[in-house]
Amino acid sequence: MRRILKAQTRNIIIFNQRMAGYLMQKGYVLLDMQPDIKSTSGKNIFLFKDTPQIRRSMSDYINR
Repeated sequence: MRRILKAQTRNIIIFNQRMAGYLMQKGYVLLDMQPDIKSTSGKNIFLFKDTPQIRRSMSDYINR
């Protein structure tokens, strides 16, 4: 009997709309956008695939 294992894909949640826009301009694909249920101000959360490259781009954004 063969078992097929699904590779787990990890996602990263971005709470900052400007950072999400920066990442999309860099070519990262937005997987999903949902309302932030913890926020009362109607903000959204942005989901991207978590990779070392996106982490580097996030660091570049923060340190610019």
